[in-house]
Amino acid sequence: MAEKEVCSICLNEFQQRVVLDCAHPFCFICLEDYVNKTSTKDQFQCPLCRIFINLSDGGLDRFKPKPINIHQCDVCTEDTCQYCCRECDQYLCKSCKTTHDKMKICKDHVVSRYDETQIYQAPTSHETIKEKASASSITNPKDFCLRHEKETVNVYCKDCTVAVCWKCFVADHNGHKCLDLQEDEVRQSIRHDLKSMNDELEKQITNFQKHYDNLNSKLIEVKNCTKTECDKVDAQVEKICSEFHKIGENIKKEMQKTGEEEESKFRKLMEDIKRLTEDLKASVKYSVNVLEDSSVVQVLQRIPKVRQEKDESCCRKLDIPDVRYSTFQVAEIDKTLLTNQLGKIVSCHQNMIGKVVSCHQNMFEDVFNVDTIGYGWCYGKQHVVSGFTWSIYVYKLGPSSLLVRLNLDDVEDKSITSCNVDVTYKVINKTDDRQSVVKQCNWTVRPGRSYCFTDPIDWESRLSNPGRGFIDDHRNFTIQATINDITDIKRR
Repeated sequence: MAEKEVCSICLNEFQQRVVLDCAHPFCFICLEDYVNKTSTKDQFQCPLCRIFINLSDGGLDRFKPKPINIHQCDVCTEDTCQYCCRECDQYLCKSCKTTHDKMKICKDHVVSRYDETQIYQAPTSHETIKEKASASSITNPKDFCLRHEKETVNVYCKDCTVAVCWKCFVADHNGHKCLDLQEDEVRQSIRHDLKSMNDELEKQITNFQKHYDNLNSKLIEVKNCTKTECDKVDAQVEKICSEFHKIGENIKKEMQKTGEEEESKFRKLMEDIKRLTEDLKASVKYSVNVLEDSSVVQVLQRIPKVRQEKDESCCRKLDIPDVRYSTFQVAEIDKTLLTNQLGKIVSCHQNMIGKVVSCHQNMFEDVFNVDTIGYGWCYGKQHVVSGFTWSIYVYKLGPSSLLVRLNLDDVEDKSITSCNVDVTYKVINKTDDRQSVVKQCNWTVRPGRSYCFTDPIDWESRLSNPGRGFIDDHRNFTIQATINDITDIKRR
């Protein structure tokens, strides 16, 4: 697609385009401002070629294009014209121009786009408009001078970068570096130069298209990878939630079992009391019937039984037994532990051939609890970095020191027998990172049975002291390991 022509002063598309005597175009407003600042003695220099332009004859207004009327198509007389055929002496709309070009008789005609912005003088008749209407020629173009429309160009001025006729050459460009456009060799050379540059552009277009396809492929790869990894996060969250649901159900079952045992005990006591109450009610009702009878003998016989029932009921203890039931103590959620259970982001990047060359997350962390570390090795999770599987171990070396080591658990490339690792350990201070303990180690390690140790770290006065900022409310502390470099890889 061709570049749009722009004003050499404001570098934007032309607004009210004017053309100077030297054939260089500018915006009228830009030129007016330039002339007001630089003109002397009714003349100014062209901003491009530095030729002096005379202002005495009409000033800048003489460069303004005169308004013209847009004619209707001479063939269909319904649409406005967009083209002009010089041989047919007709204005043509787009549709009629297409029909015109298909006619054999019009095969060699010169059809130009009708562009009012490139007409520099007011039209005097229908015919002169057609002669002056100019723009990019569509069919068999002829090169005409911009200042002398009936003159073909003969010379290209390299200094002013404009093609001119002999009249312009003699008047304004004599002595400049020029090319004779009448020589076949020059014309062929110009065409060859354009063709060569065009061929290079086509190659570059092909390269850009391939590069675009490669970028698009990577874009799709990133989108698919992101979706896959997000799905893995969802799956891990679902798995963790499922495990928590199982734990919750077990806790509820245990609480329900305890509750059911207590309920059974109270139900038995309630049934005994209810049965005793019913028996006493029946006895009282019977005694009432005896009292209503006139027989004294029956009353005497009833008194011992009632006395026994009264004594037994009064001796019955009505104490409420101790209640045993379970309560659930809600724990504060430890986001650090949850994050470690969920996993971490490891963002790798690839080189141009798709090989993983490094990871932005050569750093990994593990969380340890002060109360669970004894006089033995306590190890964290496994972390994979560029095909190497590492884990952090901590060891309490006596009451006052902590030892940290990095273990090479496994390698993706089973041919690797050893490598040299440069690692930085960091025991993170959660309140002031500047107080974090940083240790560096460079060691040769072997898969599965080799370690990289640090110097002992002060345990008693620094790490285990809650006021020093290393442990959180849950008495956890964090160790960060950064794989700086893996070198000297040896294979079997």
